[in-house]
Amino acid sequence: MTTDDMTEQTTTQKTQTTNITNARRGDVKPPTRRIELGPLAQDAVDWMRRHPLTVIFAAMTLAINIGFALWCMATGSAYPPLFGRISYRRLAHGMFYAVPLALMLVGHPLRLLLDVPALMAAGSVAESRFGAAKTIWISLICSIGGLAAGMGVSVMVNGHLPIWHSMMRFGYVLGPLTLAVGPVMAASAFSSLMWRRRVRVVVYAVAAALVLYRGEPGDYCIMFAAAFGHLLGYLMSPSASGEEQATQTRMRITRIEARKMTGVLTAVCALGPLAALMSPVHRGPLSTLGLLMGPNRFDYTRLHECLAGAGTADCFLQYRVQRVSMPGGVIVSVLPLLMMLVVAYGLYRGRRLAAWLSIMLNACTVVMALLYCFIFPIVQSPDGIRSLIMHGAVRTAFSTATLPLACIVIVALTLRSFPLAIRWERLVVALSIVVAVFVMLCIVYVGTGLARPAEFSTAPSLAMLLADLPQRFVPIGFLNGLAPLFLPASAFTSAVYQGIGPVFWIVALMVTLWCFLDSSMQGERERHQASQLVEVDGESMSFMGTWSGNRYWFSESGRSVIAYRVVYGIALTVTGPFGDRGEWSRDLKDFAAFCAEHSWTPVFYSVHEAQRDELSAMGFTSLDVGTEMVVRPEQWQTRGRKWQDVRTAINKAKREGIVDVMCSFDEAPLGVQSQIIDISEQWAEEKSLPEMKFTLGGVDELIDPRVRLLYALDGDGIVQAVTSWLPTWRGGVIVGWTLDFMRHRPESPNGVMEFLIARMAERLRDEGAEFMSLSAAPLAGISVMDGVDGENGDADGGRSAVPDSGTVFLQHVLMSVADIIEPVYGFHSLFRFKRKFQPEEQGVYIAYPDAAKLPQIALAVVQSYLPDMKPADVARFVRALGQ
Repeated sequence: MTTDDMTEQTTTQKTQTTNITNARRGDVKPPTRRIELGPLAQDAVDWMRRHPLTVIFAAMTLAINIGFALWCMATGSAYPPLFGRISYRRLAHGMFYAVPLALMLVGHPLRLLLDVPALMAAGSVAESRFGAAKTIWISLICSIGGLAAGMGVSVMVNGHLPIWHSMMRFGYVLGPLTLAVGPVMAASAFSSLMWRRRVRVVVYAVAAALVLYRGEPGDYCIMFAAAFGHLLGYLMSPSASGEEQATQTRMRITRIEARKMTGVLTAVCALGPLAALMSPVHRGPLSTLGLLMGPNRFDYTRLHECLAGAGTADCFLQYRVQRVSMPGGVIVSVLPLLMMLVVAYGLYRGRRLAAWLSIMLNACTVVMALLYCFIFPIVQSPDGIRSLIMHGAVRTAFSTATLPLACIVIVALTLRSFPLAIRWERLVVALSIVVAVFVMLCIVYVGTGLARPAEFSTAPSLAMLLADLPQRFVPIGFLNGLAPLFLPASAFTSAVYQGIGPVFWIVALMVTLWCFLDSSMQGERERHQASQLVEVDGESMSFMGTWSGNRYWFSESGRSVIAYRVVYGIALTVTGPFGDRGEWSRDLKDFAAFCAEHSWTPVFYSVHEAQRDELSAMGFTSLDVGTEMVVRPEQWQTRGRKWQDVRTAINKAKREGIVDVMCSFDEAPLGVQSQIIDISEQWAEEKSLPEMKFTLGGVDELIDPRVRLLYALDGDGIVQAVTSWLPTWRGGVIVGWTLDFMRHRPESPNGVMEFLIARMAERLRDEGAEFMSLSAAPLAGISVMDGVDGENGDADGGRSAVPDSGTVFLQHVLMSVADIIEPVYGFHSLFRFKRKFQPEEQGVYIAYPDAAKLPQIALAVVQSYLPDMKPADVARFVRALGQ
């Protein structure tokens, strides 16, 4: 035992003796044993302490609803209790005491499983932003406004329904979400642009689905309470400066965020019709499913009278009850919802097939809504328009078609956000299976009707069977105003009558899911081969050639490859060749010949000096497009005045408890992955131009397990900044790493990026890496290089002392592009930032053979960096060039 240990032990013993003596005297209390909680339990306790209002309100909601549910069971009365409901008649008589209870009660105790988590999520967001007192009065303002507007509009829309008179008599509850939705919408005005959009889109989508598919007065109140919260948040939030307002006006949604939000909206639209099951007010294609829970009885005698020619309103009710009484009809109504959920999953994963299926299915919904709810009832009803209006077909068609039309528009506008294709072989197999099953089922149905006509209520003819056939595959909600042509009268014909629809939808569902789970894409085989060759030999930026969006040219031996993309007839490479280094010189010539065969102009982008010289000897003209910053880890040190900023950043990070963590994306905890994605999405959406691609990676490029992540984590487990590093192989061995992804939170401490890069240099120094490249800032530091005349080149490789006019033109175009995007992406600032680390500066170049193609080359470079650029962006770009 050391002297320090003995001293510490002695001090501890003295302290314990003193505490015991003081406790005996009564001066101090003896120390109490503290109960240690697990990490999750401690987090829950901390969350409850920070959100007391939310906890109290959720507990009151649970206690009141469970208490009244038990009381109603004990007394045999209906739930919710009559005195806890409100109606227009009761409010007119001054019975306002029922309003608080109506806002706390839910329509069915099982709804607490959905409402209570929603209350806790919404309440915690609002309370964290406003505090308890301000959240209460915001909730009161929004709920009072929502009640007044929502109840008034619900009367105007649904006041003519017979069921509305019953609701006015017995009353209804509003639900606690009416109190919670306003504050969360108001709080969204104070969040980041990305989360502001997420909260508002999801809240409005859910409220719209409830209104259009269920239509209770409480749903209208939720919708208007959300609108009042939105308005109140806008009025309360601090006024943005002119520059911030311009940024918000030009705010763009990234591809990843677009497909996530589109997938969520599609899922909401798919689940919306299920709301009809929880309410006596039925809407949408699944409206008749609500009859399963209602008091209606199936009258076979009355149904046969209706089929024999009777045409009253009661007949339509019997048709609906009859269809619901058949399990096959119910299953056919549920399976399309599951199909839309599968499509929503495909959209969320970025599948192009899911986007087209979403458009197709929603278009079919709109067409069938018009046919079965509007056109066919007019043709069949002797009263024409009058009967149509009486049976609510117009209203049903409108409510059914509204959200599908909105989904079509949203998916069409974000179609480019779903780039992942399915292999053609798998698509052909899937389509063949679906078509074959459909044809087979149709043959079975028609054959059964013709072979056993006596086993139906009316002997069907071929025409009748073909006319009834589409109804076997359509959700029964679309058939409310359509009289059945015949009904099955035996077990066998009933099984065929009800079974062909579910079988078809089950097969289609399984085949669609099989397509979405395809792990490969078009060109994935070539990309996989290129990914293997990059591990043989390459340069500092060769790994960028393995990213999606590239095509691949392989040498005759297959041991080397060039990654490129064709834009405006320009075959623009992503750096030079990689793979077998001995083939690189030959690859440059063979690739140029390959492009000539396809009438493309080969343009080599981001090549280094050695390859530039070889291309110059081939008659290419070159221009530098950036400067790569290379650090030698074995020489890394931070001594001297030049390193003052880096030393300060390192020391500041240590004082604030920030640590660096290195791993791959898959190895990172799920919470860290989510934070990295959010940091990236927020960074990208605050730019006035679309997210740049080509030689600049995003979240999609982080997922490769060969890519290293180095992120800064503070003491609270918050990711403050993240960088990604791309490997470079030589002879099958990693010799260096190249910086690619650099993003941080807006509120992260200054110097956190310097800290991460410095820590990476220290790590690579310890590993013995040959180099650490900070990559090149695209289009920064441009200067005219060698103007080349292919026929009159000088002995030094075709260099000319005077640059040609074409090179100057391309230089000016790229400099104009750099000037336009500089305020957004700050490449010149990035260029200066990287110089803090005292790197070696190495030029990267663009080499092209034909000056006549310069306009196409300029557009190809811009389009490659900004693939999501729209015509308005192009017009702004062209105007800027002319200034």
